[in-house]
Amino acid sequence: MSTMALLAGAPVVAPVLDAAAAAHATLVNRARSALLESGTATTVSQLAAATGRSVPTARRWVARKRDAARLVAVTLHDGTLLVPTVQLDEAFDLDELIADRTQRLIEYGMGPWAIWDWWQVPNGWLDGRTPTEAAEAGDYDDIDRAIDGLTQ
Repeated sequence: MSTMALLAGAPVVAPVLDAAAAAHATLVNRARSALLESGTATTVSQLAAATGRSVPTARRWVARKRDAARLVAVTLHDGTLLVPTVQLDEAFDLDELIADRTQRLIEYGMGPWAIWDWWQVPNGWLDGRTPTEAAEAGDYDDIDRAIDGLTQ
């Protein structure tokens, strides 16, 4: 008997979205909106212009770094690729010290949006500073302890 025949007399049940799932979706959307409005990311086109590369070359550079788990980028619904700038140095090249920490977050299982958010949100392990602020101060041992706090 086919699946369609089995379902022929079954009642249609509307999908249920419980309050917790709806609340979670709201929080995720708020966090992503805040990141998008924060000015803490660059597009591949902007990265290409800043480095004198072509857009395809810059896109390949981002892809290689992502594939090596050294950099995260998020893709928006319209296909725009955003690279959180905390990962880049003044010349728009990869900041290797940040890449080391980003790689640990990736290995921990965090996705690109979560990692971008992690770098931007005040952290109790860093006395209320953001990991980005700690990096700007050169406090990489403190950032490592904050990552250890996540993974323990």
